[in-house]
Amino acid sequence: MKKALLLLFTLIALSACTSTKIYPRIKCHVYLNQNDGILILPLNWQESFRILSIGEQNKLEELIVKIFKEEGFSNVAIYDQMEYELLNVGIKDVEDPVQRANINLELGIPYLLGLSLGELAWTGNWERTDPANIHSPSYWESDTEIKSMLRVALMETATGNIISDYAVETTISEFPIPIGDEQTLDLNFGTLYKAVSVSTRKGIKNLIKDCGS
Repeated sequence: MKKALLLLFTLIALSACTSTKIYPRIKCHVYLNQNDGILILPLNWQESFRILSIGEQNKLEELIVKIFKEEGFSNVAIYDQMEYELLNVGIKDVEDPVQRANINLELGIPYLLGLSLGELAWTGNWERTDPANIHSPSYWESDTEIKSMLRVALMETATGNIISDYAVETTISEFPIPIGDEQTLDLNFGTLYKAVSVSTRKGIKNLIKDCGS
């Protein structure tokens, strides 16, 4: 059954149409060196990300680190993985200006990276798998559109100034989603994660390009 669902998901994904638009709020006005330290703030600090599972949030954080490393950045860390080092120099609240500045002074990390989710939802028309059977156990949603609006912002730890800020909109259309029982419902939420992961990848690559030009 799991193999069949995986094959189904793959075939549906190949037939879907994905588009991404990037809207600049603040164009990057610093040059990011590949040795610069960047600390990724936890996604679960943002209530908007809690529509995704903890595992999916962790995968997104790891994806961000992976993209930076692929682009040659060697000093990028996830906040939770540096909690000991942060607490060791008295940093408990990154919103406190003095503590935030000490992230750079004490740990040599000049930038914080924060992500937040705006819109994340799917829309479409619901249809029964078997229109002739009102007791049909599962449904299909046709003409589906899944939309993710992600904000990617880079902040200086020394000043608290936002130095790069973009909104990234990803739309996946023509993606029928089976729902009804537990396994197909998981597939439904998996498509939401797909939209956010596409936005994340595009957003981080755009940040690196913009701050490197």
